[in-house]
Amino acid sequence: MSNTFSVAIQRCTTYQADAVQAAVEQAVNLLGGMRAFVKPGGLVLIKPNLLFARPPEAAVTTHPAVVEAVARLALDCGGRVVIGDSPPLASAKRVAEMAGIADVARRWNLTVVDLNRPAPGHRRPPARTASAASPSLDRTVLEADVVINVPKLKAHQQMFLTCGVKNLFGCVKGRRKAYWHFKLRHGPDLFAEMLLALYERIASELTIVDAVIGMEGMGPGSGTPKPLGLILAGGDALAVDRAVTEILPVNWRDHYVIRAARQRGFPAAELESLHFPGLTPAEARVEAFQLPEIAPIGFSLTHLIKGLARSAAQRVKRIRAAEAASR
Repeated sequence: MSNTFSVAIQRCTTYQADAVQAAVEQAVNLLGGMRAFVKPGGLVLIKPNLLFARPPEAAVTTHPAVVEAVARLALDCGGRVVIGDSPPLASAKRVAEMAGIADVARRWNLTVVDLNRPAPGHRRPPARTASAASPSLDRTVLEADVVINVPKLKAHQQMFLTCGVKNLFGCVKGRRKAYWHFKLRHGPDLFAEMLLALYERIASELTIVDAVIGMEGMGPGSGTPKPLGLILAGGDALAVDRAVTEILPVNWRDHYVIRAARQRGFPAAELESLHFPGLTPAEARVEAFQLPEIAPIGFSLTHLIKGLARSAAQRVKRIRAAEAASR
């Protein structure tokens, strides 16, 4: 693997469709174009942030204009595109409806899938995180020829920031997320190692960040929308996260994932390993960004049990509905 990682940064100050399409395409072209990643007939999983069922203007989820721009580029290359995530409290389809992404799926005849079918295996054997605890990935993730990670740049009360690497946690079944919060409740550094293990095993081919309007303060779901005016793209999610720490007025040492990655020797966590074919971080610099107050990682045992009970009740409801439909 090369120890030089390109991160393309482009200005984009509006979600007007043509402007977003142009910015996403320009960023991806600086990385060699979408055809460098997507081949005709290949299964392409677009993984946005579908955290909660909120409208696009709340800045909780990846904006539909960004998802649509990415989907159009992948479809132009002949890819078989699906959109998937595993929200913690609702189905991906329900969240996609509220977030405007279901409309994108209907326009382009795409399927929104719940990443709720855990299976053994990985897309790439872990090299630096083989000893780290790591949950099972979804079957669609494992079957995808290309995973395009499309996060929203947000402050995060438990992990400082959420962007490329953290967004990959959505490749884990929604209800199992609570278990991993409980299992790794003793600190964000352990949680960061788990996220790095997912990042290594998923090995997403492309990360495209919606930073047109991000979220500051008490993110990822209760913060304040923050105009940032940027689209970022890179072939390595960790490199994109490292670039973000140079764009925002933050210290990388406070970013749990970057800190853990440097300790494990990931070259993508080193600024000297990054190449910027578009704007430099200095040119894209954001002067003000409200950081979150850090809260504990862990969920209580009661929270975990309630989550498992809800999951079981929903499973029984689906089975009964299927039985009724077959009568």
